[in-house]
Amino acid sequence: MKFIYVENYLEIPKEEKLDFFKFISSIDNLTISKQRVVFSENSLLIDFKEVTNIQKAKETIEGFFETIPNVSAHVVNQIIEDKNSLILEFTNKKLRVERNRV
Repeated sequence: MKFIYVENYLEIPKEEKLDFFKFISSIDNLTISKQRVVFSENSLLIDFKEVTNIQKAKETIEGFFETIPNVSAHVVNQIIEDKNSLILEFTNKKLRVERNRV
């Protein structure tokens, strides 16, 4: 699967969240498989189907949030799952998230 991590997503108003998913669902080549809220980071992890161009998805999401401060999108290169946590690997960093907080 292909993942985008939307940092600080939970900090935006409910209306913006709804608008975001309406926007994403209106784009033909972006198909979401599932999503997870990362409560401990106030963020959203979106799982896209394999046919999705993940770089275009990232650019599209960044475009939607460009006027909203502190919200950013990052491509997740790999997710490592262990008993107690998820490790999200990005290009230049890793983020460990406790499982009970996802």
